[in-house]
Amino acid sequence: MIETIINEPLALPSNASPITFDETDIRTRCASCCGWLDYSNGNPNFKIFGNGYTGYYDVEFSASVSTANAGVVAIGLFQDGVLIPDTVRAVTIAAADDYETISFDKKLRVCPRGTTNISVRSVSSLPTPTDETTPISTTQAIITNATFSISRINRWQTM
Repeated sequence: MIETIINEPLALPSNASPITFDETDIRTRCASCCGWLDYSNGNPNFKIFGNGYTGYYDVEFSASVSTANAGVVAIGLFQDGVLIPDTVRAVTIAAADDYETISFDKKLRVCPRGTTNISVRSVSSLPTPTDETTPISTTQAIITNATFSISRINRWQTM
């Protein structure tokens, strides 16, 4: 298991930026250099190795988000650079410096002979609820009190 955090406000440079976590709060031995995970603080990518096992992982994210101006903030989970659609969470910030909470929990499967890169990023646009052909542009997020964790649920060895 690994749990990374952001304590101080982090203003993302754009509305499509990855979130970089500056501190590792918890890291078990199997999530270290010889285990199933490659990660170092300040890197937005968490690389999960199959290592001959089909692995199932629980990925959780929670953060307080704000903006410098009123607008919509959207955050999602990306796997190998592709947005996982059911992980997008969006909130409308009514005024600058207001805070809202965004969170998601997702189960992932990693193939035995594969690797995957996981990252949390802001999402630049969302479909309008009443007209999906008209997107809503999002605003640059300010992230604070964030926690991102990956836990291996189970693994099965392949032959």
